[in-house]
Amino acid sequence: MALLAPSVVRHATSVALSSITWMTLLLFQAPQLAHLSQSPSYSVVVKKEISTEGDLVIGGLFPVHEKGTPTEECGKINEHRGIQRLEAMLFALDEINKDRRILPGIKLGAHILDTCSKDTYALEQSLDFVRASLTKVDGSEHICPDGSYAIHDEVPMAITGVIGGSYSDVSIQVANLLRLFQIPQISYASTSAKLSDKTRYDYFARTVPPDFYQAKAMAEILRFFNWTYVSTVASEGDYGETGIEAFEHEARARNICIATSEKVGRSMNKHAFEGVIKALMQKPSARVVVLFTKIEDARELLAAAQRINASFTWVASDGWGALQSVVTGTEEVADGAITIELAAYPIQEFSVYFKDLDPYNNSRNPWFREFWGYKFHCSLQNQECGLNSLRAVKFEQESKIMFVVNAVYAMANALHNMHQALCPNATRLCDAMKPVNGKKFYKEYLLNVKFDGSDDHHVHLGQSQRLCCARLPFHAQTAHHPFPAPEEHRQPSHHHKPLQRHRSRISMLPWLHLPACANRVQWTRSCGLHHLLLMKLRLRRPRAPARCPFWSFPSSARSPPASCDH
Repeated sequence: MALLAPSVVRHATSVALSSITWMTLLLFQAPQLAHLSQSPSYSVVVKKEISTEGDLVIGGLFPVHEKGTPTEECGKINEHRGIQRLEAMLFALDEINKDRRILPGIKLGAHILDTCSKDTYALEQSLDFVRASLTKVDGSEHICPDGSYAIHDEVPMAITGVIGGSYSDVSIQVANLLRLFQIPQISYASTSAKLSDKTRYDYFARTVPPDFYQAKAMAEILRFFNWTYVSTVASEGDYGETGIEAFEHEARARNICIATSEKVGRSMNKHAFEGVIKALMQKPSARVVVLFTKIEDARELLAAAQRINASFTWVASDGWGALQSVVTGTEEVADGAITIELAAYPIQEFSVYFKDLDPYNNSRNPWFREFWGYKFHCSLQNQECGLNSLRAVKFEQESKIMFVVNAVYAMANALHNMHQALCPNATRLCDAMKPVNGKKFYKEYLLNVKFDGSDDHHVHLGQSQRLCCARLPFHAQTAHHPFPAPEEHRQPSHHHKPLQRHRSRISMLPWLHLPACANRVQWTRSCGLHHLLLMKLRLRRPRAPARCPFWSFPSSARSPPASCDH
């Protein structure tokens, strides 16, 4: 048995690897061992992961699969927020390794894992990053008690930093583990305000702003349309609960009343989702529902509303965002919804890269064949399945691809600056970066990194300890039915003139119409470098006569309208 070297212990600076720590690690490994021992055939389950070699290795956490059922860890493949974001990290690493201006002579590798959109599963997976840090050998020899030399078989590379996770509850769990070993972490999508507490998450950074800003934007939307009596639904967990708490604070400041507040649990069935919708229907005066939910929860809520024929106007956070897949099959009940999404600039080079991928030229991604079968509804055991092409189908770049790429470039540029400072005039890693001192890397280089990101916007990780991107607006997008209503069914608006003025396509919610943000400068100062857009609005198709059209809601939602004519 090989002994741990003193250098291994020193790698986890200021962390006492006591017996309690080792017991904790063993407890985390226990579920995996139990799973293998209980298998009827005693077969070894091969864990899927991406591992590419490099002088420095960056970890990655992505929701390649959606959350599973109560009896399964992982659900179906997550095309946009999983596969696309994962490939965005690989794309960025490829570009960096080809760029002689960043870390010349040094190759960046990757160790990417699937979180299955679940915090506990993600924590278990992230133990791989910690094990690699603990078993880093640095090439030195170690002698066992019997006098023989230790054999280092398949020793993993220590992780320099981690890109991820996606969901806030995942990032919080992982951050609590990584901080013990001083491994920096940059999230591309986690927006919970809790993660801004640097006394607890002192090795965490992100390329997206906290939920406070989109909560403020949602409250501004309600105030703009004079919707002052609304209901709320939040997903259980840090993202939904802290987000809706921030929204309610902003709503109270604008005299917006909350009719009822519902919560979506982690493991709810269809009947439970219908129960949430029925609870909302108990407040008939509140026709507007504010959602701070994950994508799968938003999808199930819409499906439940359709099953019981309920009609609401939804105002949703970026958990729903701009994904069309959320409303597929439920367009009728989702029509007219306003959703918040961080405005990101599409990276055209990534679109070209992704559309050129196929199961035969992308063997480094072990989940790509599963994605391919899901995308084209076929099996690769059938030869014709491999003849499909991503070029031949509609491609929509996921909204946070830019933030993934920015996170990877932030990590790479910080490593470049560290290498220049500690290893001047060297084209390889010097002893001062073997291994990388995580505390020094995070405090002195990562927080101070500056570079021009995609679309030439300036990225700087400042003292706020989050990446601030200039010209980074909020988009408020509306879900719409693919077939807009015929002209003869479009009714005039009497109460919402802004909607009437731009009723066929709203391209922008004017600055001057926002009560708390009278102009661009004021919005920038108070809403955190974001502005508000309303895009792609399609009017409703004709409904039953008793239902009021979306654009003729009463100007005050405190009491139900007597009729649609009001």
